[in-house]
Amino acid sequence: MRTSIIFTLILAISASWLACSSDNPVKTPDPIAELQGFSPLSGGKGTLIKIQGKNFGTVVSDISVKINGLSATIQSVRDSEIAAVVPDKCGLGAIDLTVKGKAFTSAEKFRYQYVATTSFFAGGTKGYADGAPQTVKFEGPYNIVYDKGLLYVADLGNCMVRKIEADGTTSTIVGTPHSGFKDGKGDQALMKFPIGVDVGPDGIIYVADHQNNAIRKIATDGTLTTITGSPEREGLLDGDLATAQFKRPYGVKIDKSGTLWVCDTENGVIRKISANGQVTTFAGSTPGHADGKLREAKFYFPAHLTFDETGNAFVADKHNHCIRRISPDGMVTTFAGTPGKAGFMDGKATEAMFNQPSNVQIDKLGNLYVTDLYNHCIRLVYPDGMVTTLAGQPTVPGYVEGTGNVARFWHPQGSTLDKDENLFVTDSFNNRIRKLTIE
Repeated sequence: MRTSIIFTLILAISASWLACSSDNPVKTPDPIAELQGFSPLSGGKGTLIKIQGKNFGTVVSDISVKINGLSATIQSVRDSEIAAVVPDKCGLGAIDLTVKGKAFTSAEKFRYQYVATTSFFAGGTKGYADGAPQTVKFEGPYNIVYDKGLLYVADLGNCMVRKIEADGTTSTIVGTPHSGFKDGKGDQALMKFPIGVDVGPDGIIYVADHQNNAIRKIATDGTLTTITGSPEREGLLDGDLATAQFKRPYGVKIDKSGTLWVCDTENGVIRKISANGQVTTFAGSTPGHADGKLREAKFYFPAHLTFDETGNAFVADKHNHCIRRISPDGMVTTFAGTPGKAGFMDGKATEAMFNQPSNVQIDKLGNLYVTDLYNHCIRLVYPDGMVTTLAGQPTVPGYVEGTGNVARFWHPQGSTLDKDENLFVTDSFNNRIRKLTIE
């Protein structure tokens, strides 16, 4: 009797457990996803990239793909492969994949292949004339800077600084078509071969007045004044503004702190002018080539510099035929190019060759744009130092509009990026301003 009761209870409990189990079945965990690789490793606009792996599922909404932080459009998902369209102008970067909230990062980086279409913007005849794009005349336009929808150009041969509107209409801010050294407003002021130009957040324009060994500034009302330097004081001397000496400076750059950086070109050094008016030598010693800590390093005709978002400075080291980098901790290294060897070659940083790079710009993704003066080309340097040619035909000067190597330049000198990352180039021997639409 007792045994029978116990047996009945066991049967009842078992039936109850089975009933509960059928109502709430044990959930099997999802299989673990795995990122194995992707192909192709490079491509341009519209490239379909295929990401290989395991256990991706088949639901598009469970997946997100980014390249270099930019979202890719997912086209299809299979358990072992995801197809996605590469985001435009995504540069060089790893693939970040998310599958149902779980994140993966590729070991390899995808390299976006940029294409540039070169078009006319202003100029075309040697001489001096303000006016509409087709009628304006320049004489060897050098550096150029974009600011708030306008372009400012150091018109070297005309000894002027010019302003170009969004439609290409050009006017003269300061200077006259002959050289000299005089402060003043508009055409009362004189310069001697202005090369470098930059604009501060307050609208003040800074100028490297090359042959006057001076750094000048232009107020918003068009008045030119000398900050420091003088045609009578050629040399290399730090100190206050009244006594400092320069030797044919090329590039100027105003940073966010109000420090004005100067490529003191023929001295082979990088100088800075502090907001409180002190001139110091920041990097470089005697002309030559040497990597190392700031003053131990050597440059040979540093022509232009710019900064990235993390504080690295990149210098177009013209006569060393390479691009140098100055890190925030003060180390100078050769970033791309073969020091002391002029030539033309695309490829890895240490294999690439330039022929007198005269200007360097940087975009939001860390790509460098270099005007390669004697190669008559515009080059692109990726953040890992890989060099490719964006526009122009190496060693073939001329004037042709078009895409990639169809375009022709004749001694491109300066460049600047606008807010949409179009590149404007001073095509100096063609006396034109060119626009590169980059995709």
